Amino acid sequence: MKLFRRLLLPLLLPLCSFAQQVPFQLEIEPVTATAVPPIHSFAFAQSGSKWLIVGGRTNGLHGFSTNDNFALEYANSYIVVVDTVTWNYYTSSVLDLPMNVKDPLRATNMQYTVKGDYLYMVGGFGWDSILNRYETYSTLTAIHIDSMINAVVNGLPIAPHIRQVTNTNLQVCGGEMITIGDTSYLVFGHYFRGRYSETPGPSFVQAYVNEIRKFEIQDDGVNLTLNYHGAISDTNNFHRRDLNVSPAIDPAGNEMWTAFSGVFRKDNDLPYLSPITYKPSSGYAVDGTFEQRLNNYSCPSIPIFDSVHGTMYTVLMGGCSMYDYNPQNGNQTLDSLVPFVADMSVMVQSATGQWSQVPLQLQFPGLLGSNMKFVPVDTIPMYGNDVIRLRDVQGRILIGYLYGGIEASGPNDQPSIANDTIFRVYLTPDLNLLNAQEHTSLISTVFPNPVSDQLIVNVQNAGTTTVELRNALGKLCFPKNNRGLAP
Repeated sequence: MKLFRRLLLPLLLPLCSFAQQVPFQLEIEPVTATAVPPIHSFAFAQSGSKWLIVGGRTNGLHGFSTNDNFALEYANSYIVVVDTVTWNYYTSSVLDLPMNVKDPLRATNMQYTVKGDYLYMVGGFGWDSILNRYETYSTLTAIHIDSMINAVVNGLPIAPHIRQVTNTNLQVCGGEMITIGDTSYLVFGHYFRGRYSETPGPSFVQAYVNEIRKFEIQDDGVNLTLNYHGAISDTNNFHRRDLNVSPAIDPAGNEMWTAFSGVFRKDNDLPYLSPITYKPSSGYAVDGTFEQRLNNYSCPSIPIFDSVHGTMYTVLMGGCSMYDYNPQNGNQTLDSLVPFVADMSVMVQSATGQWSQVPLQLQFPGLLGSNMKFVPVDTIPMYGNDVIRLRDVQGRILIGYLYGGIEASGPNDQPSIANDTIFRVYLTPDLNLLNAQEHTSLISTVFPNPVSDQLIVNVQNAGTTTVELRNALGKLCFPKNNRGLAP
């Protein structure tokens, strides 16, 4: 029978975290000699080497000289196609379409998913030409991906490849949409109407959704319908927008998804820190024992699964963080303004469900990542939900690109612009770590993790034990000897 001893360790450093090593390396490099339009907060699909971009914004986010942060002239009014072989791009304007059709197509922060041959987009925020105000749309738009790409590249009419219906359950912006099987999930977000900023003060209506809404899109290529299957509500944990919802694989090999962080808490203007997992078989689970302190805002996410150890890795890149990571000394500094950062980290969920967050030495060359997209290449080994099969990756490979997003000139409220640099992303498995023999750890549980004040460690112990707490760089934070403690 195993005995467990409890150690209470007072910590003297600002932040230390228990985290395993990540069994891969990432590299990024800019794509040169491109002139692809800078856009952020758009809907996206791809077919082969071509990208399809709809909606979004062509300006930044903060630090405007005008009070109208969502001025209509900066709404992306084009369907954009990018050829990643030649890096040429093609555009078709939506402005000649009927008002009720074109307005949702130039929305920002819409939710979208790809099913089969179609890109489906719902909601989003922008100017409603019929109501003559800024509004969150209730529109579901279906675009046939290959047909639209062909039309844009060849200068043909785009209207035949667009179909729309409306449903008030889709009146959401700033959430995420993800599909497992036949069911699509509209995850969190909010309803927003009016101007984001207006003299002498804000004048708007805002209501958080606080729900996961489930529905099925039925589409035979002519008839487009939405079967709404109800919602799961949680006013405390689902009060989130501008977050990452990333596909995942559970240890049994089943598809699931995870919601990371998001803003804003009900009691103050800070991010949520507890990740939420959702499995179709068992519903959602909130881990309130763990705090995600880095990469709290919508940013590129790269899901990677180790099928041998049953470990799920999700790389988060840039965006905004409640803590800023210093790769030189391993410290994380609290900034309650949640600044733009260059940091990258990996969210790790073990086969037993325990979370950790590993800061990477790799960083962006600027304050990038907010509302940027990671676009995987279709030649890498992936599960059906685009999670990378780490064990099937042989050596260093190109896994995709980073496109769009916001480039900030400073961490807090300085002017920002839409990013015009595209990055290639390379992944190299660490074979030494992947092939390391498993061993049974003496440590049973560690909580809370991360920690800034006191740490409790449960140790399987038949004698004297030394516990060392180290930060992500391996620097010793605090040692503790365990002698004669009662089990």
